[in-house]
Amino acid sequence: MKVAILYICTGKYDVFWNIFYNSSERHFCESVKKHYFVFTDSKKIESSENTTVIYQDNLGWPFNTMYRYKMFLRVKAELLGFDKVIFFNGNCLFNQNISYESFFGENKNIVACIHPGFYNKSKKEYTYENRVQSLAFIKDSYFYVQGAINGGNAEDFIRICEELATNIDKDLENGIVAIWHDESHWNAYLNNNYEKIKDSLHILSPSYLYPEGWDIPFDKKIILRDKNKYGGHESLRVGSHISLKSNLFRRFLSRIRCK
Repeated sequence: MKVAILYICTGKYDVFWNIFYNSSERHFCESVKKHYFVFTDSKKIESSENTTVIYQDNLGWPFNTMYRYKMFLRVKAELLGFDKVIFFNGNCLFNQNISYESFFGENKNIVACIHPGFYNKSKKEYTYENRVQSLAFIKDSYFYVQGAINGGNAEDFIRICEELATNIDKDLENGIVAIWHDESHWNAYLNNNYEKIKDSLHILSPSYLYPEGWDIPFDKKIILRDKNKYGGHESLRVGSHISLKSNLFRRFLSRIRCK
């Protein structure tokens, strides 16, 4: 079995790479062959036998996260050569041994993880995109997952990436940015298609996205490192913020419309 690991670290987010990589090599799916696809503008990260660096411009916030599905499709041909494809947030730290079977599930095609901030909340408290004009609008509510883990069988995940990338572009054409960007679209896909995909969907507990410094009733299998220790969200995004009213944003929309 072969697993492709997708990782984005543009701008200052490259500070997380070494610990992510070393902890993954030590704890994640040790029994299978892993290859990392790193989308970055950093000169500190280099390709190696098990790592492919794909140069990625710093698109600014929120495009660095919202355009993740477009980024992944840049290496579509390569990813189709793997059994499983999985994306992890840049600040993930593998804290315990995680087997291939426990993470990807048995005979499952899609992997997602319950958001640790919503595991004990009612559906009314889920922060879904609530504008019916958006393609991230959710008709049927079952759960709220975090965008920090996306993946599954290579062919299935590529198909989902294509659909979500298209939906995000269509929203932008209509002047809409979903409330939580790619996470909103990921939730929409899983919830709106739940009855069709439920038998092939493997949903992980918050053990696999345990925020550093929190106290919730789960094992700490994967820790989300506290970004405040690295200057916080705003500091990490310095030089990578795009106003949705800026000329750069308008150029993005212009390119989409041209396509």
